[in-house]
Parts: sequence; C-alpha cells; structure tokens
Amino acid sequence: MDGTPRTDARRSRPVSVVTLVIGLLIALSAASALLTGCESKVAKELKLRETALQSSLGTLADQGDVEAAQLVADIEVLRSQTVFSDSVANALTAMPGTAFLHLDDKGLAQRYERGTDIATLLDFTSAEAKLIQDGVITTDEAADVHRLAMDNLSAAAEKAKSLKSRRGSGLP
Repeated sequence: MDGTPRTDARRSRPVSVVTLVIGLLIALSAASALLTGCESKVAKELKLRETALQSSLGTLADQGDVEAAQLVADIEVLRSQTVFSDSVANALTAMPGTAFLHLDDKGLAQRYERGTDIATLLDFTSAEAKLIQDGVITTDEAADVHRLAMDNLSAAAEKAKSLKSRRGSGLP
C-alpha cells in the first residue's frame, strides 16, 4: 500500500433532485392512468346509454327504449291527425335520439327540445276541438299550427302553447 486513498466504485452516490422529480412524475402518471382506467359500472352504463342515443329515434324504439318508443308513438298520433305528413314523421323518426332526449343525472332519458315540442303539439291536438267549440280559437288558427308543424316544429309548439293558454285568460 502506497498510502493513497482508494476510491470504491461501488460506493453509493447521493440521489440528485432531478432523478427524484423524474421518478415522482412517472409514479404519478402511472397512478393517474390506473385511476382513470377504472370506471364504475354505473359510469360505463351511462356512457353506453349516451352513445346509444346517437342512434335514430326509430332504432332506439325498436331496441326497447321506452321513452323513444313513446316519442315514436306520439309522432304517429300526430301523423294520424294530419299535424305531420308522412315525410315529416319519417324524417323525425330517422333523426338521432339526441335531438329529442337527454340523460338526467340518474341516466334516465328525459325529453327536451323536439321531444317537448312534440308533447306540446300532442297536448294541443287533444284540446283543439274543445278550444274551437268554445270559441277560444278559430279553425284557421288551429290549421295554422298544423301548417307550421310541417316546416318548423318549434314555432308550431310555441303557437300551440300560446293558443291553448288563451283558455285561462278569457281572451277570444
């Protein structure tokens, strides 16, 4: 031994801050991937249901969706009452379910937009004869709702709502 200190290559070196940060980032990204990949059964079912609503209203009804089936039935009633022509009724049932329905927080389908417009028109047509008989509305006003429904469902629903509300106001 010549008296010079020897360095041992196996001696541990202090871990640098950069190495710690890189290790921490890798661990966090792995944990994040695990957490986001583990969806609950309810969340998966909700995603599947939302995806299903992209199908046409008629397809949803054929697959047993109760709310879609009720909407198709309402469209058929309005077709039979000549509010909708065959082509309008067919076009409506070919539209995606998302044009009529949305899912609430519990994943249940609720009507909105065109779905509520159809309900409004259905309600109006059930009261239409009585409104005319009582002199609340004229046959021309009722016919105007029917004409509007062929071109602008929303405008027809608004007009129907307005005409039906006359009953309570006492206005002719």
